[in-house]
Amino acid sequence: MKRPSFVTRLLIIVLILCVPPILSTQIGSFYLGRDNGILLGFCVGIPCVTFACWKLYIDEWRDEED
Repeated sequence: MKRPSFVTRLLIIVLILCVPPILSTQIGSFYLGRDNGILLGFCVGIPCVTFACWKLYIDEWRDEED
């Protein structure tokens, strides 16, 4: 399977790291209160960081094409 371009890969990583934790924190704060919303954001952020690290290091997304 062909990898996306380098810029596209970095954009995907940034979106994975930023969008789900921020959205879950905002939605959780609205429905569950500030403290629980922040906790929900952290709980969503941990798998996002794990997946992003997996893509960067195991699947070698940080290497540019020749």
